[in-house]
Amino acid sequence: MFQIGARADPSTNNPESFAAILFFELADGSRIEVAKVDNAEHDEGEIHLDRFYRETGADIKDFEVPISNLWEAEDHLNEHARTYGQTYLKNHGKGLRDEG
Repeated sequence: MFQIGARADPSTNNPESFAAILFFELADGSRIEVAKVDNAEHDEGEIHLDRFYRETGADIKDFEVPISNLWEAEDHLNEHARTYGQTYLKNHGKGLRDEG
């Protein structure tokens, strides 16, 4: 089962920083991130999608997303959860993404 979690600082009403995360949980309680939208600063821009579901070696950061806030990030992940989740399982199985 895939789930979406979110964090916002200092609050969800007026977040300065945020992340919405699509993940699934293993039997041992560990969480595997499938995709994340956040506004952590990077050279290319701010709000972006981390596509952990992509194949190892593929570029995982997408700065061309039509998302401007936490709520749009959550909606985006909810809308694409099935596709992202199935792609993650196809590429990585039920384990951590191999960065090697």
